[in-house]
Amino acid sequence: MGASKEKQIRARERQEGPTAKERAALEQQKKERRRRARYIIVGVIIVLLAALVIFVNSRLFVDGLTALKVNDTNYTVADVNYYYQTAYMSYSQSTSSYLSYFLDTSLPLDEQIYPLDDTGRTWAEYFEDVAEANMRDMTALYDAAIAEGYTLTEEGQANIDSAISNYELYASGYGSLDAFLAVNFGPGNNEANVRENMARDEIVSQYLSDLYDSFTYTDEEKDAYYQENAASYDQVEYAYAYLSGSADEEAGIDQETAMATAAGNAQTILDTWDGGDLEAFQAAVEEVTGGAPTETSLAQSSFLSQFDGSVTQEDLADGYVFSHESSAGWYVVYVQGVQTCDYPTVNVRHILVKVEDTDGDGTYSDEEKQAAYDEIVALRDEWLAGDPTEDSFSALATLKSEDTASTTTGGLYENIHRGEMVEEFDAFCFAGHEPGDYDIVYGESSAYAGYHLVYFVGEGELYSRQLADSALRQEDYTAACEAVTEPYTSQRTFMFRYVMS
Repeated sequence: MGASKEKQIRARERQEGPTAKERAALEQQKKERRRRARYIIVGVIIVLLAALVIFVNSRLFVDGLTALKVNDTNYTVADVNYYYQTAYMSYSQSTSSYLSYFLDTSLPLDEQIYPLDDTGRTWAEYFEDVAEANMRDMTALYDAAIAEGYTLTEEGQANIDSAISNYELYASGYGSLDAFLAVNFGPGNNEANVRENMARDEIVSQYLSDLYDSFTYTDEEKDAYYQENAASYDQVEYAYAYLSGSADEEAGIDQETAMATAAGNAQTILDTWDGGDLEAFQAAVEEVTGGAPTETSLAQSSFLSQFDGSVTQEDLADGYVFSHESSAGWYVVYVQGVQTCDYPTVNVRHILVKVEDTDGDGTYSDEEKQAAYDEIVALRDEWLAGDPTEDSFSALATLKSEDTASTTTGGLYENIHRGEMVEEFDAFCFAGHEPGDYDIVYGESSAYAGYHLVYFVGEGELYSRQLADSALRQEDYTAACEAVTEPYTSQRTFMFRYVMS
């Protein structure tokens, strides 16, 4: 067949198209290509998923990518976990006595609604918000501290080393220290990460301590502040009778009748008292109620708010009497006077000998008290037998006192205000002693019972100035901190969703 003939055949085939057999072969080739493509895609997906699993379980996932940005500082998931757990532990400790009323610690935090506001967020979201706010403020303060040349002090390093040493004591049950830290501070945390965050916290703490101490005030400034705010500090001493106006269903008395009876009894007390002194008031209360009035004291502002509408600050003088209607009864109140805070605090040294509960019965017998008393008397006599000066008392307190909080200062307590110490100790402090006076007093509290050999050093700063200094300092400190932290903002990234996951 000639070349021209073959060209004619191929031309005809192109016009007529492939035969049925050729079409079947072409279709099979297409199917094979699609099948191979699917296998390639599935293989790629498997490889990607495997890589994702490895990534999620690697430190890079929690300790290598940014979860929170605070200005120019980037924090990882591990960092946020550290502050999340720190916020949670701090909150749990500070509310331990009532936490169980609104948080079930056995359930996941993201399954419980935070009940103390109306945002509808979970407890997990609450601690995320707290952690973010703390990190924002901490970053601002840390930057300010570094700018002023702060570095980690030897004391700060010692605090970190001590904390890590304590963690090591508990880490044996977790296999390693890093495992323990990951459990307690959140995934991604290990010794290096925890130390880094602790170092930052230590530097900020030192910066804030110095900032708080940096403010100074004159006596005139303190006195002016106290005079403006005396109502918030002074104590109103008063006696009162409370006449219940609650309904008594068993006796067939409704609340309206009960309140009317209480009001009548209150007026009877006022009429019976008729302008007399405290003793006359007590007699009037006993005549009407059959019992003695209650004597107490409150901060002036608390007193005024409790009896709002029935007494003013100008009324607060010895012998002022008034009645006051509450939601469920009536009060009749006798104002004994106002205890102001513009009195000198006192400085004393003491040596403590505790009474030992030797038989473990939970009480202190006369014999146990006598043993402690004999010991404190022996210490007093030892001091008197030598050179009975403040210095020798201080040295003896350092060696013999069982009050560990004051042995490093020779038993010294400074600027003590009324009511700060146990009753007997307090009575000695404010009995009008002269420097060098001493005595033995007994005190008993829930923590211990014991005898104190007390040495009166002298008067300290006016308590009113102490209160004013603290208030002024807190105001200026808060304002200074806000000036540093306010410009800082925070931004969560995609990785933030893996906090505490």
